[in-house]
Order: sequence, then C-alpha cells, then structure tokens
Amino acid sequence: MTQQPSVASVPDPPRELELKLVVPAECTAALVAAVAARAGGETPPPRHELTSYFDTPDEAIARSGLSLRVRCADGRHIQTVKAGRSNGAAADRDEFEWPMEASEPDLGLLAGTRLADRLPPGLAVKPVVSTDIRRTIHTVRLDAGTVVEAALDEGVIKAGKASTPVHELELELKQGTPAALFRWALALHAAVPFTIESESKAARGYRLRHNQKPAVRKAWDIVLPRTIRAAEAFRRIVGAGLGHLLANQQAALSGDAEGVHQMRVAIRRLRAALALFAPCLEPYAAARFQAELRRVGQVFGQARDWDVFCLQVLPEAMRDPDTAGWCDLLQPPAHAERQAAHRQFAAHVTAPAFTALALGMAAWVEQDAVPGNAALHKLMVDLAPRLLDRMARKVHRRGRRLPHASDADRHALRKSLKKLRYGVDYLRSLYPDEAVDAYLQRCKKLQKLLGEMNDAVTAPGLADRLGNGSRPDLVPAVGALTQQLGRRHDAALDRLARRWKRFRGQAPFWA
Repeated sequence: MTQQPSVASVPDPPRELELKLVVPAECTAALVAAVAARAGGETPPPRHELTSYFDTPDEAIARSGLSLRVRCADGRHIQTVKAGRSNGAAADRDEFEWPMEASEPDLGLLAGTRLADRLPPGLAVKPVVSTDIRRTIHTVRLDAGTVVEAALDEGVIKAGKASTPVHELELELKQGTPAALFRWALALHAAVPFTIESESKAARGYRLRHNQKPAVRKAWDIVLPRTIRAAEAFRRIVGAGLGHLLANQQAALSGDAEGVHQMRVAIRRLRAALALFAPCLEPYAAARFQAELRRVGQVFGQARDWDVFCLQVLPEAMRDPDTAGWCDLLQPPAHAERQAAHRQFAAHVTAPAFTALALGMAAWVEQDAVPGNAALHKLMVDLAPRLLDRMARKVHRRGRRLPHASDADRHALRKSLKKLRYGVDYLRSLYPDEAVDAYLQRCKKLQKLLGEMNDAVTAPGLADRLGNGSRPDLVPAVGALTQQLGRRHDAALDRLARRWKRFRGQAPFWA
C-alpha cells in the first residue's frame, strides 16, 4: 500500500487570484474591445461551458468553505475543488484541478492534498447548482512579466427551477504580480466603468437555491505571525479591509441595515489601518486615501444614522408611555428620509469613484515595496508598541478634559478610541489572548457608552429635520423625543467618569 504523505510534506496547492467585474450589458462591446487591444489580437470565438457544483444533502462541502465542481467544455471534463484562502479586492483561493473521464466527481483524487481530510472519499454528493456559460477568453501580457487571463462570461446560474443571469469579466492572475493586475483593472475601469463582484458563481447559486438575500459579512480575524514584516502586515490588513467592504455591497444595496453598517465599519477600519501605520507610510498617497475614505464614510454615515433612528431610536421611544403617542407621528417622514439616504448611499456605492477607490488602494498596497520609510522593513512585533502607543496617547489626551468636555469633544474621543480598538484588533495575534481580551473589554465598554451618548445627540438633530419648515404639526413630537433622549444622555453621562477611570487605569498590554 502506498503511504499517503503527511500534511507537512504536502506541497502548496496552486493559488487562484481572481478579480471579478460586473459589466453593464451596454458596455460589453467597449470593454471587450479594450481587452482585445491590450491582448494584441482578434477576439476568439466564445467557448460553451456547462458546470455542475456538487454537495452532500446537508451541504457540508459549502459549510466547510469549499466548492466542488465538474466542468464540461470542448468535450473535456475538469474536476475542480476550491478553498478560500483570504478575501481582498480580488478572491484569493487554493485551487486543485484534475482531468476527468466523466461528469461525476471523484473525491479520491484529493488524496495527498491538504484537503484530503476535509473531503474524504465516499461522501454521497449530488448536483446542487449548475451554470451554462459562453466564455470568451483573452490572454493579456502586462508589465513585469505579468500574465492575466481575461474571460468574459455570459450565461445563467441555475438552482432547481430558479435562475439568475451572469454578465461579468473575470481577470485571473496566471503569472506575475497582483499590483500589475490591479493597475490594469484601473486602466480598464477608466475606459469602461464597472463594479467589483465579491461573490462567486457557486455562492450565488447556493443563495438562489435557498431563495436567500445576500449575506452580511463581519470583519474576519487577521492572524499575523511573529516573523512578519510591517509592510506585509499592512498589506494583509488593508486587503482584509477591502474584502470586508466589498463583501457587504450586495447586502447593503438590497436595503439591509446591517449590510450598510458593516460597510461603514469597513471604511472606519481602513481609516484606522492608515492611521495606525501613518508614521511609516508615504504621506501623500496615505493622506489622499484617508480623505477619500472620510468622504465616502460621511455618505455611509447618513444612511446608518437614519437606520439607527428608524430601527432603534423610535422603537425604544415607543416603549415609553410619555413619548409613544407622539413618536407614531414621526415614523412615516422618518422612513421617507431613511429611504432617501439609502438611495444616496446606493448611488455612491455604484459610482465609478467607489470602485476606483477599492482598486487604487489594492494596487497601492500590492506593490513589491509598499511606499514608505525604513520602518516598514522592521518586524511587526518590534514596531507594534510604537504604533499602538501613538494611538493610545491620542485617546488619553482627548480624555483628559472628559468631566467638562462638550459633546463634540466626546465624539472626537469616541473616534480616537475606535481607531485604537481596531489597531489592537489588527495586531492582537502578536500578544497573549488574555491580556488583549482584558484591554479590549474595557475599551469596548467605554466605546459603547460613548456611542449611546452620540446617538442621543445625533437623533434630535435628525428629528428636528422632520419637524422643521413645512411640518409644524410634528414639533410637539420632536420635542417629546428630544426630551426623552436628553434623559438617556444624562444617564449615560453619569456613568462616563467611572468607565473612563477604569479604562485609563489599565496598563497597555504591549508595553
């Protein structure tokens, strides 16, 4: 019997780095022409591909983060298993492929790979999703020896009787650097605007199968080895932030309040990453990206503020007998404002500038040498205390006047505290869990209290917009709500000094 190699001896699998772009139907011809011109040849005829995705009856394969498919094209069958590695602006996956004689999968082929234990032979699988695609492929050679396969896919995804159309361009890095791939995507986007699709065909098929809305994704944990250099740590952190941002596009555009919230959180986390590494980065690009993220974040913030007002503030006020009757009057105009804020949010997310921001940041951090000073060459574990100290000093400086601070001062403290918290989240894997958890617990409690106070300050301003001008009938309702929120604000203020003292009194775990 042949002994299977141990996990340690299994070679690294092929890596698939793929940028998936959604192309408006009316722009297809222009985009194909731009790709063909860069490829330096005529457009080849499309290839017809029929693909079946397989899973167990309880969908154990999908739940394990894998996909299993068999694709038939030109009379040949190819079995492919993909495993997610990380998610940034582009999908980064491990990919295993084998030629097949038939259209049924053979899980025995995974023996000797890193997935052997995750997909053992003998699993009962059946087709759950299929695609019928006409694919037009160009091979494009870019600078620095980079080779990209550009595939225009037009067709349909099917799951049972349900189906959804496909119209997208996939840019797969075959050889070379991700930075060159993103730079070319920027050039294409400048000629023919598109949006980035973060969801695979398989994931869309599963969602179609269950008639589910797009999922909301929280930020995933970042694990940094103690041997990692600062430049690579920054690259991974920003990449994860872009992945978090793009992964929530579809949920947010569908009107999901939590999707909007997660996109706003992603913007803040990206800004926190730039702030954390600011002493090390090339200042012009860092400042410009920071400014654009701030601009986008303000638009996202308006939608989030109305979500909080309509879904949290008003329902809480309705539970108070003193304000319940009045707040009934505020609900229709408040929900109209919320819908308008969501329309403005959607216009910004689908605008060319938003896609350009994501591609631009990806191209910037994926350079062989992230622009900055010599500190980026240091071990992250050696640089981390200096960076966290800098952020913590800003928090403590803004908290010195806390007993006599204005609402604006407390809001500034809250923003600095969030950046510190995200900075700790990014670097936590470099330190013992117990010390980090204890620090974060007090950080989060203080942040939550400041958030309650901020909501109590923001909501009356939103309510005032409802009762201002043409709606004098709403003035009593706005007054009642403002009075109730004032009581909540004062109750939170009574607890603030104690929470601040507990936070300020703890020693930094990174010292």
